[in-house]
Amino acid sequence: MIDQKEQKNQEAEHNQAANVLLETDMDCYLTIDGEDHGILKKDYPRSFLLPLGYPLIHAVTQDGLIATEWVQPLYRAEDDVEHFIYLEEEHAKARLALEEEMREPLGIECLSVEQIRKAQLKAAESARLNIEFSDGLDYPEMVIIPAGSYRMGEVSDKHKVTISRSFAVGKYPVTVEEWRRYVKSKSEVKEEPMSVYFGAAGDGSEVKPYVEPEDPPHCPSDNGWIGTTLPVTNVSWFDAQDYVRWLTAQTGQTYRLLTESEWEYVCRAGSVTEYYWGDELGDRNCNCQDSGSKWSCKRASIVGSFAPNVFGVHDMLGNVWEWVEDHWHNNYEGAPSDETAWTYGGNQQGRVVRGGSWDCSPKLSRSASRARAVTSSRYDDFGFRVASTLDEPTD
Repeated sequence: MIDQKEQKNQEAEHNQAANVLLETDMDCYLTIDGEDHGILKKDYPRSFLLPLGYPLIHAVTQDGLIATEWVQPLYRAEDDVEHFIYLEEEHAKARLALEEEMREPLGIECLSVEQIRKAQLKAAESARLNIEFSDGLDYPEMVIIPAGSYRMGEVSDKHKVTISRSFAVGKYPVTVEEWRRYVKSKSEVKEEPMSVYFGAAGDGSEVKPYVEPEDPPHCPSDNGWIGTTLPVTNVSWFDAQDYVRWLTAQTGQTYRLLTESEWEYVCRAGSVTEYYWGDELGDRNCNCQDSGSKWSCKRASIVGSFAPNVFGVHDMLGNVWEWVEDHWHNNYEGAPSDETAWTYGGNQQGRVVRGGSWDCSPKLSRSASRARAVTSSRYDDFGFRVASTLDEPTD
């Protein structure tokens, strides 16, 4: 039972507050005097009991494009205040203006093929490397990618991304041969086991017991396909992480997966079209459904079977889906505006795969297309490509 004194206090507080009814023509996030009040939905008015005074009310559309705020005077407790928040018309205009702006070339998109290659050369010289290099005969061929800006995403939903520093990327997806070298290296036993004798030493009864490698690697199925220069498949996101850690330890260089923004930057290579070669799928530009490839819907193709993009990187579209570092998010709202991996929020059990595959539709094999996969997934059209962080010159 409520204490009489407490009841009087509540009544006094109520007498010092007014009812405010808010309605909007577009879903928006609402804060009142800095306090989060969640989403105010279109056509669903909400009432708020607010202290008398001058509360500051702030509303912002869910994409953050349009915001409005005002001070709402509240003089008397008996007053019922109604306020309609108009956002839709202004948001439509702002969205149209943004889409028009996003159609304009940005950064690397403004450069010619010759200018892009000069930027690559400059980045390579700065890193004291060739544009194409390898950290050893047994390791992936790499290509230098210069820093720059571009617009990421679908034509109707692009956002600006700035790649702040140059980096290197695998010229091809990791191949069967490269994976086998990794398996062989990881399968080596560091210390020979002690011999076991079932008779006298030297009488032929010596046996060396089998010792399991300390950290046995995954040996993926080859799907019955023949060829060491095919992309490795049936590898999960975790398997890819194991490989780049091993590669880092072997070479002394920092290897990793691409972030999603880096992946699309590399794929587009300055293009603004649906595919890096144009707006149409065309004939034999990649290995996916209806591509004219002899491997289409049958199997993966040997890496480098198709012309590279302007950066000199092969197989960015079709052939195999490529794991990237980022968590899966349904859209780009709140995404980093640089090359940072988006590894907060979203679906932490799912990671992004990009590029489509030999068994995917042309729609899924476009530069902007993206898909989600559980990190432990191992499929016959899943592979990956490595990236390398370049050392900054010290002098």
